[in-house]
Formats: sequence, structure tokens, C-alpha cells
Amino acid sequence: MSQNTRKVQQCLEKSNAKYVDSAKSDILGALAEFKDLLPDTESFTFPDGKRKTAFRLHGTIPVYYKGVRYNIPISVYLWDTHPYYAPICYVSPTPTMVIRESEHVTKQGRVFLPYLSEWRFPGYDLNGLLQVMAMVFQEKCPVFAKSSSSTSSTPTPTSTTSQPTPSYSTPYPTNPSMPLPYPATPAMPYPSPTPYPAANNQFGSGYMNTPYPQPSVATRTPPPIPAPPKTTSSISSTGTVQPEHIRASILSALEDKLKMRLREKIGTSHAEMTSIRETQSELQAGQRNLRRMIEELEKQQKQLESYIFAYQDKKEELSRTLAECGDDNGESKTMDIDSAIDAATPLHRQILTNYSQDLACDDVIYALESVSRKLLKRARGTCACDLPMVAQRGLEDVIHQIMAQ
Repeated sequence: MSQNTRKVQQCLEKSNAKYVDSAKSDILGALAEFKDLLPDTESFTFPDGKRKTAFRLHGTIPVYYKGVRYNIPISVYLWDTHPYYAPICYVSPTPTMVIRESEHVTKQGRVFLPYLSEWRFPGYDLNGLLQVMAMVFQEKCPVFAKSSSSTSSTPTPTSTTSQPTPSYSTPYPTNPSMPLPYPATPAMPYPSPTPYPAANNQFGSGYMNTPYPQPSVATRTPPPIPAPPKTTSSISSTGTVQPEHIRASILSALEDKLKMRLREKIGTSHAEMTSIRETQSELQAGQRNLRRMIEELEKQQKQLESYIFAYQDKKEELSRTLAECGDDNGESKTMDIDSAIDAATPLHRQILTNYSQDLACDDVIYALESVSRKLLKRARGTCACDLPMVAQRGLEDVIHQIMAQ
């Protein structure tokens, strides 16, 4: 038994799981695919308000966000009726992360998915749940790295024109609700020439004179910040929305809807495939049981046939013996009962005769003793007439015993 199997077994027993075998099989299947998850137990308050020791899977799952792989920390709590009731999933951010609220993740980190609301066993399992969760997080990352406040120490002068300020975006995204600390008015009087070098048309015509503070090494969060994206020169200095912007927005909305539909279809297909595999395994197990039962029945049939053949042979032999005992007309002959059983040799015949006479003498002596006791009780005297007969039978009994030996 592997270490994971022993640990899962101990945690299930500690959490008072009702279906240990089914739950253990489901959990081990998920741990085989997601190596960074660990099983343990924790005191947890369930949605019904009851607080008790619950089985927990905690760790990270791999998520590819914008082409880069990240490990998203999660926690999965199982009911004592698992796998027949949907688990409870949470995003577990580290101190350097903040939760991003979405239609699938609440502010508290609780994860809601159609896969959970439609949970039905067999057909739905932890492995499929974690895969669907990874696909959902791939589209909308549930956590962001907290932006450092050290960048606010470098003031940036404002511009008189309404030009957008470029910002760097990390693949492990920073929190969009926490903007970069650009002061509305300069904290210190700066001369009109900016102390920072110009952008040299790197950000298009709209960013010619916009200074940008260089982030310090201490403010960078892993993974490294990529180069800032280049903006198109179609953005006018007045901030007017161009048709290209509307087209890009519509395409982005359509892409999000298509991805959501595709994700739902993939999740449904995965659940159906899992259900089909479960049904297939059950059918194969039933097929093996039927084959074993058929083999057992065939074996019993052969044994019964052998018994029938033996019975028929004995019946024929008995019929022949009865026919030999009758005459030509089929009527039975009058036979001596004592001669029905005969010994194979004269010596054995003599032993048999003496043994039978010995038993007969014992019976006679026992009968005479019983009669003598009854007569003695009635006459209250002696009955000398039976004593010679008893003595004679006793002598004959001894003689027969000696001859039989």
C-alpha cells in the first residue's frame, strides 16, 4: 500500500466517511493526475452550519494563463457522503495574492461551477472537477499578485491632455482594482522638462510626452514582467472611440462567449465520457461474473451427468440381480434369509457363523435375565429353573467367542 493510499485511508476514517471505498478510489484517481495536491483533515463549517472534521485536498493545480503556466492554490473539502455529494471548493491565496471576484469565484474564494451544481455519481469525479476548474481559471485567473506601494514614492506629473497612461501587465496579473499610484497633482514642483527620458515613439503618437516611472527591482513580482504592449496609432489624442475599437470589443465579447460555451460543452462531454467509462467498467465486471457463473453451472452439470450415469449402472445391476433371483416366469423364488449373505471362503463362513451365534446367545441371556428379575420381584423368591438354562447359554457364548477368534 503506497503512502498516498495509507494517508487517504487514515483521513477518511478520521472524517467519518460513509463510503470509504468509493471515496478512496475517487481521491486516488485525482491525486494520480494532480501531483501537487495533498490529503489531510481540517475542522470546517459546512454550508448547513455544522462544524466537523472534513477531508481536505489542498495544494496547487497547474493553469496556463496567457501562455504561461502558473500554480493556483486551492482547497477542496469533501462531505462525509462523498462521492455522492458535490465537494466544496475554495481558492486559497497566499499573503502576496488577492482574490479576483468573477461569476465563478466569490470574494471569499468560494468556487461555483456548473460541474458542481450538476454533480451526480457515478459520472462526476474529482479528477474531472479539477480539470474543469483549471480550464475556467485559464480564461479568468482567480488570483492576482498584490501591487507594491513602493512605486508611489516616485511622483509623476500629470499632463494637460487626456492621454491614456501606459501600464505594464504581468502574466500573473496584478489586481485591476488597485491602480498604480499616480497622484492627481504633483506632490512636488517639477520643471516642465521631465526628469525621465522620452518614450521615442514606443507607445505611438499619443504617448510622445508621457513620462513613465521605471519600477524598482523590489516592486517586481515573479514571474518577470514582460515588455509593455504597443498600442496602435489609431487612438486619437481626444480619446474618441474609433470603429476599430468597437470591432475589437465585439470580437472580444464574442470570443468570451464562445470560450464559455466551449468550456461548458467540454465539461459536459467529459462528464458523459466519465459516465460511459463507469458504465463500461460495470458492464465488464458483470460480464466476468456471468462467465464465472456459467463455468460453475457447466461444472455442476457435468457432475450431475456423472451421477446419473452411475445411478443408471447401479439400477441395471440391481435389475439383473433381481432377475437372477426369479424363475423363468418372473416369479420370485422362496429363499432362505440366512443364505442371502454368504462369506467368500469356508474360514470366513465359520467366523461369521460363530459371531452370529455369539450375538444370539447374548440376546437370549439378556432376555432370561430380564424375565428372572420380573419373576423374583413377583414371587419374592428364587427361580432355580432358569439358572441351568442361563449357564448353558453362557457356556455356548464363550465357546462361540473362542471359535470366532
